[in-house]
Amino acid sequence: MSVHDSNDWSEALFSRIIESIQSENPITIVRYGDGELTCVMYAKKGGGGFNYDGDLYDANLGAMIKDTILNPIAESNFVYALGEHCRHVGFVSTLERDKLWNPNIKWEDAFVFVHAGIDGRLQSLIDLINKQHSIFVAPEYLHGIKVDFDTYVTTTEHRSFTAKDEIERKVEEHLSQDSPSIVICALGMSAIPIIHSLYRKHGKSHTFIDIGSVFDPYVSDGKYRSHFDKIQKKLDL
Repeated sequence: MSVHDSNDWSEALFSRIIESIQSENPITIVRYGDGELTCVMYAKKGGGGFNYDGDLYDANLGAMIKDTILNPIAESNFVYALGEHCRHVGFVSTLERDKLWNPNIKWEDAFVFVHAGIDGRLQSLIDLINKQHSIFVAPEYLHGIKVDFDTYVTTTEHRSFTAKDEIERKVEEHLSQDSPSIVICALGMSAIPIIHSLYRKHGKSHTFIDIGSVFDPYVSDGKYRSHFDKIQKKLDL
């Protein structure tokens, strides 16, 4: 079974996210894949190397991601999601050996939005974003997505965690005072520390989603991923 194949686990999580937003019950999700775990592993040797998107395995970012694993947010509306392939290829066992893993985290499926984007379920999230107050936090090339975001916060394509405080300030300026905002983040590895910080201040009132790469097929200059070829039903934008 491919990581790109949907499963009951992934579909249940996506349904939970949609139901929470529909009910105006804030929910937050952050996703950890091989890039994020590699960044943690490389941090102890000072960083080095790049992930698929050309984002540097920065030692400072690795330390931030490590802290989110060792000191997780233990709230029912904060979801930690892991790419299960990270277990199969040995990343998790390596982190366990180095005492950089937290066995108490209840991991969900990090491919939740990829699966929804492949089989057409992602449209329900887009429809909610179009109706409710929403903020898109992403590099400028993704701002071309034809989704009705209320506000756009522009970030760099790489190492946006270095502007973490400024990004958070801009998001906070635009959070709705009347109803829960949906904050969609396409920030690569930097999404993890930024969303953790925003959640600690606003997670009881607003939704924060680490969306990943699912919008790239719908913009010019979008960065190719293998799951694009598996899309069965494209978004109606």
